[in-house]
Amino acid sequence: MLLTLSTHNLKNTLSIQLSSKASTLELSLEDALEKLRFAIKQQQVINAEYLAEQIIAQVPSCTLAYHLFYKVLSYQQKHSKLVHYAQKLISNCPNDALSHQTLANGYRFMRFPDKALVAMKHAVELAPENILWRNDLGIMYKEMGELVPAQQCFEQCITQQGDFTQPYWHRSDITPQMPAPYVTTLQELVKREDSAQTNVQKVHAAYALFRHFEAKKAYQTAFEFLSLGASTQRRVFTYNHQAELTEHQAIATAFSKGFFEKRKVSGENVTECDSQAPSDSPIFICGLPRSGTTLAEQIISAHSLVAAGDELYELAQATQDVLQQVKPTQQFPFWSSELSSKHWENIGKQYLILTKHINVARYFTDKMPLNYKAIGLISQALPQAKIIYCHRPPMDLLLGAYKQILSSGNKYSYDLDELTDMIIAQHNLIQHWQAVLPSKIFTLSYSDLINNQEEVTRALLDFLGLTFQQACIDFHTNPRAVHTVSNTQIRKPIFTSSINAWHKYHDQLNPYAIKMQKAGLTI
Repeated sequence: MLLTLSTHNLKNTLSIQLSSKASTLELSLEDALEKLRFAIKQQQVINAEYLAEQIIAQVPSCTLAYHLFYKVLSYQQKHSKLVHYAQKLISNCPNDALSHQTLANGYRFMRFPDKALVAMKHAVELAPENILWRNDLGIMYKEMGELVPAQQCFEQCITQQGDFTQPYWHRSDITPQMPAPYVTTLQELVKREDSAQTNVQKVHAAYALFRHFEAKKAYQTAFEFLSLGASTQRRVFTYNHQAELTEHQAIATAFSKGFFEKRKVSGENVTECDSQAPSDSPIFICGLPRSGTTLAEQIISAHSLVAAGDELYELAQATQDVLQQVKPTQQFPFWSSELSSKHWENIGKQYLILTKHINVARYFTDKMPLNYKAIGLISQALPQAKIIYCHRPPMDLLLGAYKQILSSGNKYSYDLDELTDMIIAQHNLIQHWQAVLPSKIFTLSYSDLINNQEEVTRALLDFLGLTFQQACIDFHTNPRAVHTVSNTQIRKPIFTSSINAWHKYHDQLNPYAIKMQKAGLTI
């Protein structure tokens, strides 16, 4: 891609501070850009941001400075600022493809899917050879429920580069069975010699083949490809499984019954946050991946008084903002004992500030699944907030998580023993929360919802203080963009085919059923 520096000579002199506290230097544009590259390479993001803004202010048509700045802002997840600078360069250079792609990603994370789609389409038109962008365009169509153009994008990617396996996997979520040439290509690819790049491609190939053979009811072959994909994915990263299990136990210890009783006796109950948004606005939906969290959000956000937030990181950010001021001496979760009532209140206030752009209705949802570990924190920072825990029969949960390529925060999901451990650990932690915070959590049973949709939906809305609306039954018509791997399933009415789906792989999964039963879980 051509990177222009406009008509400015690289030797033009700029007045630059390398940091906000540094003295001013006279640098050529070339040297200033080199300083910016170095700051980015060293992950000095604050200095890099400060430096990029100075370069752009003095040379507003320096395309390369913008492109480097996009990396800095993307790393910091400063999406509104990313949109601002992308628009600024587009106004001067309307055919800069990277700016349109950057604008699309900024809009996507700011929950403006229509604008994101327009920008990404423009980026692909300007750079039709960029297969990654065309694949992302397909994903955006898929997130919005536009499955025909989504599949067309994925098939164009496959035609363009047959060994690029991500579009096969995304396409298989729309149409599981693949044409014979696709199957042959992927089967040949999974047999290749191992290498870092081949492993990445092999994962998506194997998962796509799993979906293909499962759709053909060739369950033994399907599971073989699923195991291959999962084991290959598990090898590409490091993960401390014991540390994860220990953290679950530590959370129950730190947020003990005594912790809550002590705060109640001392009068340290957090009052409603003094904010423009009421502190009962958030509806937290949590549970392990594939437990029905996306379905729950689809139902709740179909209500006219609820806006969908999707998987939000703002609670973690708000907590870190306050902890940077407190500087606790202990790690999570034990720093909880070092926070005063005011600290908890400030976390809640900061969270509501950070989510203000999302809360466009009376209520909004926060569907970060692993917030089940933060229920104690939520109860203190946002005591009026509603908490929904999504429960799914553990063996269907096991298979549901195992057969998906999930985000990097779910590394345990590619090993059946580790995944079983996590399901047991989560079960134990939820039992703890229900014991120490009675009546605070609504348990949404996936099985009950499937079998008694209207009754369970009414009970859920009653818990939230919402009147019944038929749209919550017709949730599949909810037009919102959905960013999770469930974005095709929630476009359909309630279906029962996922109940006891694990029985198709009973022989392979039965040892984990036994392990769960020994731990006290009902499968």
